[in-house]
Amino acid sequence: MLSLVFLTNAQARAQSFEVLNPDNSVEQGGVLVVRIALQWQSPAVFNPAISVFGRHYLPNKYGEVFMGIGLNIEPGKYIVTLVEYGRGFQLSRDEKEVEVVQKDFPTRIRGPFTLTPKWERERAVIKKMFDGGDYNEKYFDDKFIRPLDLVALADGRVVGETSYPFGDGHNGVDLITRDPATGRHQRPIKATNLGRVALIAQNYSTEGNMVIIDHGSGIFSVYMHLSRFLVSKVGQIVKRGEVIAMSGDTGSAKRGGPHLHFSVKVRTRDGKSDFYVDPLGFIDTLNGILK
Repeated sequence: MLSLVFLTNAQARAQSFEVLNPDNSVEQGGVLVVRIALQWQSPAVFNPAISVFGRHYLPNKYGEVFMGIGLNIEPGKYIVTLVEYGRGFQLSRDEKEVEVVQKDFPTRIRGPFTLTPKWERERAVIKKMFDGGDYNEKYFDDKFIRPLDLVALADGRVVGETSYPFGDGHNGVDLITRDPATGRHQRPIKATNLGRVALIAQNYSTEGNMVIIDHGSGIFSVYMHLSRFLVSKVGQIVKRGEVIAMSGDTGSAKRGGPHLHFSVKVRTRDGKSDFYVDPLGFIDTLNGILK
């Protein structure tokens, strides 16, 4: 119906959405943020969504859309439009050009891995948890923080700094927890922002002990190889900076040594866009945008 496309003269004059990233650009492995104007979130507009990268992205209840930029999304310029979700019917004449900027990440080559029935069951649990996330709400309203306090060690290393970066074949960052001089490695792990505990996983094949927090709007933070949980149940609300666990050497960290594997996933509710992004870059980007 035409009434769904151009509702009023006022709406036709106003911008229907805005790109919040500086210079309308985003790096591979980053996050693109778009806000749909309030008047385009009214009940008169049926399922408004952002269209870009060949996909449709539904907003949260505040009209915000968070889009993970996978390493497989080619650098270049892309057109963003406001459409009806599913049908792709364009709802406004506005078009914005965004640029995906190439960023070089290392490639991690892993050794042979046998897929066991236990590992497969664990993947099903994790997928069900992501599918059941709260994509309409946004729990956080403050800046994101790193999950580990920075502590300088005698050998020049710093607890909380990166020992292995995000990249192809490694969907997060490994953060230093161990002091070589003392062997100490169990450190307090903090929630990167306000959210709801979505999964408490014990003794998983590769992740070991793991906590996943749902921050709403398709944003999830992941904390692996933990030694001890300090959250008690799924659904528990945790505050930004609240200690949720102690770092450890569970799962694959038994071979690689103690560390915190920290990841951020940005996902659509239909799962058609589902990417881990550079978690430290994500923190920098969101903190710059959501002031």
